[in-house]
Amino acid sequence: AGKTFLHADAKGTSVQIGYNKEWQLNDFPMLKWQWRAVLLPVNSNERVKGGNDNALGLYVVFGGWPFVKTLKYIWSETLPVGTSLDSPFTKNTKMIVLRSGRESIGTWVRETRDVLADYRRFFRDKDASPVAKGIAILTDADNTDTRAIGDYADIEVSTREQ
Repeated sequence: AGKTFLHADAKGTSVQIGYNKEWQLNDFPMLKWQWRAVLLPVNSNERVKGGNDNALGLYVVFGGWPFVKTLKYIWSETLPVGTSLDSPFTKNTKMIVLRSGRESIGTWVRETRDVLADYRRFFRDKDASPVAKGIAILTDADNTDTRAIGDYADIEVSTREQ
């Protein structure tokens, strides 16, 4: 229908792309995007390394190597909406489940997050004034050796008033 989007198809692998763009979260705390799950990886379980796969994952990246922190918003096959957890690979990645299961498969879903509030909550720093370094997306099925397909569109940062 004329919509421009990124399409990721991961069969036993991971598909990732990033965009380096620095911004102050105090000025632009909101992140908005659309995503569409097409195929969820089978038997995923983000709590363990062997099952940590998602059809859709969107990261906000902070810091620099080797002190990188990330917030990762995910569409999980199994974990309930609202679940938050550390990545089984690093405690510096905080994962937040925004969507779960197959109910909205094939449908574009719009998300809006207050990244500044999430950062302060999940990194337990109520006075933080972080600088985001970029955004990355990840569709992966490498740990479950299955397949995941997802689409991403209209990713933007904004003030709270917009």
